[in-house]
Amino acid sequence: MYKDLDRRIVEYLQRDGRASLRQIARHLRVSTATVSHRLRELELQGVIRGYKAIVDYEKLGYPITTVTLIKARGNQIPQIVEELKKNDEHLTHVYEITGEFDILVIGKFRDQESMNQEIKRLLSHPAIERTNTSIVLAVAKEEAPIGILQ
Repeated sequence: MYKDLDRRIVEYLQRDGRASLRQIARHLRVSTATVSHRLRELELQGVIRGYKAIVDYEKLGYPITTVTLIKARGNQIPQIVEELKKNDEHLTHVYEITGEFDILVIGKFRDQESMNQEIKRLLSHPAIERTNTSIVLAVAKEEAPIGILQ
C-alpha cells in the first residue's frame, strides 16, 4: 500500500530536499503524520541516506571535471576503491564497473596542476596498472533526479 506513496515522497524530495513535511503532505494529499512516518521508515530502510545541497562546483572554484577509468592489477580492486573513497579533496564519485577498466572516478579540480597531481598520484599506486582520463568540456546534466514512479 505504501510503495506508491513512498516513491512519490522520494521523487518530491529529489526535486526539493528542503521541503517541509507539511509541504510534502499538501502536495501528495496525505496527512503530515503519514509523511513523517513514511520518511522515518525510508530512512531506517536506507532508501533515503541523507539530505544534501546540490553544489555548483564551478562557482565554488572547481571549474575542471574529470572522468578517469582505472585498470587495477590482480584482485586489488576493493583495496583501491576503499582508498579512493577516502579522497574527499577531489573525488566526488567512485564506481566499480565492468568492461576493460575496473573503476570509474569523477573528480573536481581548481586548476590543471591539482588535476595533474591527482593523475600522477593514481598512476604511482602499485595496484593501478593504467588510467584513462578525460576532461569534461561541458556539463549537460548533473545531479539530476530520476523519475522513479512506475
